[in-house]
Amino acid sequence: MPLPTRTRRRVARAAVLACTVLAGVAGSALVTASAQLPVWRDSLRDDSAFDFYAGGAYRPAVPRPDSLLGYAVGRRNTQYADQQRVLQAIASAASDRVRVEDIGFTAEGRPMRVYVASAPENIARLDAIRADLARLADPRLTSQAEAAAIADRIPAVVMLSFSVHGNESPGFEAAMTILHQLASGTDAETVAALQNTIVVINPSSNPDGHERFAVWYTSMAVGNPDPSAMEHREPWSVQGRFNHYRFDMNRDVIASTQPEVQAILRAMLRWKPQVAVDLHGQTEQYFFPPAAQPVNANIGPESAKWLDVIGRGNATAFDENGWLYYVRDVFDLYYPGYWDTWPSLTGATGMTYETDGGGWKGLLWRREDGSLLSFRDGIAKHHVAGLATVSTIAARKAERLRDYAAFRRRAVAEGRTARMKRVVWSADEDPARAAALAAALLRSGIEVRRAERDFGSARAHAYSGERVQGRRFPAGSYVVDLAQPQGRVARAILEPSPTVESAFAAEQLARFRRNQQRGPGAPRDGYEFYDVTAWALPVAFGLEAWWTEDAPGVDGELLTLPPVPTGAALAAYAAEGSEALPVDVGGGVVGGARASTAYLFTPERDGSARLAYRLLAEGFRVAVATRPVEADGYVYGRGTYVVRVTRNDSSLHSRIDALAREAAVDVRVANTAYTTEAQFGIGSEPVVSLRLPRVAIIGDEGISQTAYGALWWAFERRFGIPFRPLSLDALRSVDLSELDVIIMPSGSAGTIASRLGRGATDALKGWIERGGTLVTTGGSTAWAVSADAGLTTVRRVGADRDSAAAGDSVPRVAVDSLLAVVSPGAVDNPVPVPGAHMDVVLDRTHWLTHGYERPRVTVLVEGSTFLTLSRTGTNVGVFPQTGPLHRGGFLWPNNTERLLRNTAFLIEEPLGDGHLVLFQNEPTFRGWWRALDRMLLNAVLLGPVM
Repeated sequence: MPLPTRTRRRVARAAVLACTVLAGVAGSALVTASAQLPVWRDSLRDDSAFDFYAGGAYRPAVPRPDSLLGYAVGRRNTQYADQQRVLQAIASAASDRVRVEDIGFTAEGRPMRVYVASAPENIARLDAIRADLARLADPRLTSQAEAAAIADRIPAVVMLSFSVHGNESPGFEAAMTILHQLASGTDAETVAALQNTIVVINPSSNPDGHERFAVWYTSMAVGNPDPSAMEHREPWSVQGRFNHYRFDMNRDVIASTQPEVQAILRAMLRWKPQVAVDLHGQTEQYFFPPAAQPVNANIGPESAKWLDVIGRGNATAFDENGWLYYVRDVFDLYYPGYWDTWPSLTGATGMTYETDGGGWKGLLWRREDGSLLSFRDGIAKHHVAGLATVSTIAARKAERLRDYAAFRRRAVAEGRTARMKRVVWSADEDPARAAALAAALLRSGIEVRRAERDFGSARAHAYSGERVQGRRFPAGSYVVDLAQPQGRVARAILEPSPTVESAFAAEQLARFRRNQQRGPGAPRDGYEFYDVTAWALPVAFGLEAWWTEDAPGVDGELLTLPPVPTGAALAAYAAEGSEALPVDVGGGVVGGARASTAYLFTPERDGSARLAYRLLAEGFRVAVATRPVEADGYVYGRGTYVVRVTRNDSSLHSRIDALAREAAVDVRVANTAYTTEAQFGIGSEPVVSLRLPRVAIIGDEGISQTAYGALWWAFERRFGIPFRPLSLDALRSVDLSELDVIIMPSGSAGTIASRLGRGATDALKGWIERGGTLVTTGGSTAWAVSADAGLTTVRRVGADRDSAAAGDSVPRVAVDSLLAVVSPGAVDNPVPVPGAHMDVVLDRTHWLTHGYERPRVTVLVEGSTFLTLSRTGTNVGVFPQTGPLHRGGFLWPNNTERLLRNTAFLIEEPLGDGHLVLFQNEPTFRGWWRALDRMLLNAVLLGPVM
């Protein structure tokens, strides 16, 4: 089972030693009547003396989770329906202390709820408290004196979210024990905590993923602690870490593509927590903050105070139990798409807690020293940490509320005084894509305005350019002013290139230098980047955008999203993956006209390929112009779709209008094929007929879950294109002639090679030669360009060389500035890039770039697979040999840019009658990288006929 990077670091040594030294040290077993699973006896278990119900007296009317489940908490993994049954029973029995709120549904239709716990007097006035929280959160509505008065009279809000990674299951169980303590406990500490806090419990951030894991684990478990036991190795198809679409929902927060993330964001914006804890697993010991470097600069130094306060409170509770733990280490607060960083940018104290027992470690896990770690132990530690956090904040609730208000006041002030004051993007190229960015920001509570009239800026910086100049923006442009309460969230999501703490960057460069000086057999220092280091959403969406140093007044109302449906309608909304937009983006046959010769629509909108596919799927005949064509005196660009009236039945007229409205595409009519000046018209040979492509996407072991999931979600939800899911093994036996396009997501090049073997690889090659289109991305491209695969003239840069060569006043600098100062000597192999934005120059004569009229596009570069230029095909996208290349994020001096220049990003290489299309990266990265959608769809729709 592939583990996340942080987790691998923490458990690798323990797992190896446990397998080699302690194999066979099992202990004795005792079978219980409740679950018929062994409980391993060991006096060294951390939880051997822990009692979930030792917190004093309890209200007898409130049932304990154990009594409702029929087994002791920690005895087995609870399924979602049972967890909800327990939580609702507790809430019903303690209605004076607990309220239940429905917040959404998962992709598989499971309801999501939060459980709001507080003292009866607070529960009785929740509406008034929320009104006060709304005023506190918007300093434009309250003076500092009014904010202080609100802080004195309302409780602080603590939000506890559990098991965003579904197979990190102890939090899922701890949600039940914590709610019981708050609903039933009568001890002084619990009563005081309830009086001074509102605790919002999100008991499962990923119900679908947890259900896959829990059902599988229960069906497999024997409670064997050896790491080699099957119960510690989920199959690829189960892997409960991710949601239904295999998205990592601790990475999706900035774009909120998934219904579960959207539901949690709605709950956070409703309750405006001052503390937000995301409870995970599994690490070698328990982790809680303070966090490690780097910390996102937009969070500000004041967060360190509360991270330390809460960390010390947790430490006291753990020390009382004699439990080990650690702080800082690798868990940072940098990437804004985490469930700790995003709340921190709103003014909350956002934190990740990682427990050690349970999850994929199962009911029992043998540590390197021979002691046992149990599922129950992992639950107990989350239980203690969650309640300790609530008690710590309860003791200083007014102070925490005042600091929250001050954070948001500073956010507004910084928006008025900082250099970057406003972000603007155009809706001209693709109104739907532009509106989708606005929708993503609105889901994060960010204020977005649409200009009713044109306006100007004296100093505008293009995201895609170098010049700073005065500029006029047309009516219809989208505007985000950073002088708003969510201004720091907006800045973090939208800024072109985040800054990084200079001490952290300097340490990575010091490791880089040390690694250069070590021989092939010497160990390497690992780098401490936890995630990508660039993520600006205007870039990811492929929009023309600017940030400005001024913010003159703009006419236009603030946008809002359509109301979220309720009840069964909300379940359907989540299941369909609908993307509600704040504006009408149009679409349909322009003017309602009826064509006598042809309907035409251009390819620059993402919806155009969707519309072409839908027409083909309904049996209509569609063609594409491979050169610019003239129709009715209007010149249409290359890639324009042409639907000829006489080649289709009369139902075309109504269906193309309806489908174009769904796809947000403007369709124009032509009533003659005659050209007055242009070389080609709609009757010319460069207008090529399309056919309905039969598509497969490869999954299973060796393929990245998230890369597969992003493609799955994009094809099913955004593109509306069905596909056949196939395993690598199936390529040995399936009839490939039944397929036109095969897409291989990123994965492990070595595993792909070994799983396919020579036979399946040769079969794929033969299929391409007979007319198939194979699309590879990221790691699968690394496999495709290997000499052993024998598919292409492209190779990895450095493939022929030795790969082993390869606080309050924390200073911050732009990455570019730091790298200009520290420049070690050259390394001939690329050092892995931790997710940076780089420019690509496009060949705008090739069919893969239909819909791309700007000469460059910015892409995300990750890892160390740089591609040489093709000798026999078309280098459709090339990293420029000279001129601007780096747009944002961290890169390695005298290495990344030097070795990336004049290498290929996108290649189309003919092989017999077919095509091999190679993407250097993942074109649908995390489902929110949309700038490359048209290239991918061109490969699917046009590859089979070109």
